[in-house]
Amino acid sequence: MIKFDFNTYVKDFISEDQIKKYQMITPQIKEYLNTNDMAGWYHLDKLFNKEILNDINQTATYIRDNCDVFLVLGIGGSYLGAASGIEALNQYYYNNSMSPQIYFVGHNLSSDYYHDLINNIKEKSIIINVISKSGSTLETKLAYQLIMDLMRSKYSEQELKKRVIVTTDEETGALRTEVNEQGYKSFVLPRNIGGRYSVFTPVGLLPMAVSKIDIEKLYIGSKEANDNLETQIKYAVIRKLLYDQGKLVEAYVVYEPKLYSFTEWLKQLYGESLGKKDQGILPISFINSRDLHSLGQFIQQGNKILFETVINIKKSNHDIKIDQYDKSLNDINNIASKATSIAHFNGNVLNNIIDVDALNEETLGYLFQFFMTSCAISGYLEDVNPFDQEGVEEYKRIMRELLVNNMN
Repeated sequence: MIKFDFNTYVKDFISEDQIKKYQMITPQIKEYLNTNDMAGWYHLDKLFNKEILNDINQTATYIRDNCDVFLVLGIGGSYLGAASGIEALNQYYYNNSMSPQIYFVGHNLSSDYYHDLINNIKEKSIIINVISKSGSTLETKLAYQLIMDLMRSKYSEQELKKRVIVTTDEETGALRTEVNEQGYKSFVLPRNIGGRYSVFTPVGLLPMAVSKIDIEKLYIGSKEANDNLETQIKYAVIRKLLYDQGKLVEAYVVYEPKLYSFTEWLKQLYGESLGKKDQGILPISFINSRDLHSLGQFIQQGNKILFETVINIKKSNHDIKIDQYDKSLNDINNIASKATSIAHFNGNVLNNIIDVDALNEETLGYLFQFFMTSCAISGYLEDVNPFDQEGVEEYKRIMRELLVNNMN
């Protein structure tokens, strides 16, 4: 299903003895994952229990049957996991042909964006899912206010109870208060799971289920990842050893554009989890072969500050024969990936390779869990807390001050 090659394009730079040194602490890593207060995402059986899955699937069916547009309001981890799953597992131009159309909003402060969005959807039937643990995140809060102004102009208060879904903390926060007062349908974002690790909670599972993704198959893949912990440890160890050698940037590289949003999810996961104490690897992403014609020159012959983690999808769903080369277009895409890894390795740019047989619910579930687990292990190895984000809170604090000062 998935093959990992952390040797071919890394050899001569990292020895097996170096890796084995860290693998000796596997028992401590397991204890860390099983006992950490914020590792609720690691305990998959609790997240994918039958009661929660039934509620999500029934709600998803209701949404599909009762609206033209499904709006998911959230920022960061409150939308990136779901967006990456929907993009990866549905056809291109999904929103042009499917009902309901799914839009992710609440992740910017652009007036033009909301003006155009509201004009586009105001005559359509709408259901919304607002996602925020605290209910106070400014971007999502303002989007919610704008969309609810539109909703109240279209629907009665009784009808709103059928068209507003809230995913938030079980007991506290502004949105939980609103749920209690208005009687809106709600889902719980567990306190022991942060936003960027929430893809297997209703945060990620409900929007994916609306797009007809089989969320139970995501569980199968994620469970398999948990059963192969040694691979996650090895990847985390290689990242640390490369960082110790001065590799300050990790490029997540894909040759299937459907994985664009997945790389955005990866950037948040690793950047927000590990960029602390004036240290850490900067996560970036390349969509190849497009970016080989913009950044390929720098990678090949520029400053050797980066390494690459390449995710290849070996088989396509709709192959196209190219008679000129007597190969399929997918074959040519895979050859491009291999040629690039060889070229970059020859230029002393190291590659971790992840070969995915085919892109489906099980393999995507595996990838989600693989990277979340590896990220948490990286935090353990680097002696940082991979579950907080005090740096993000700083800009929020300053912004609140500026907003208050401008009102005076």
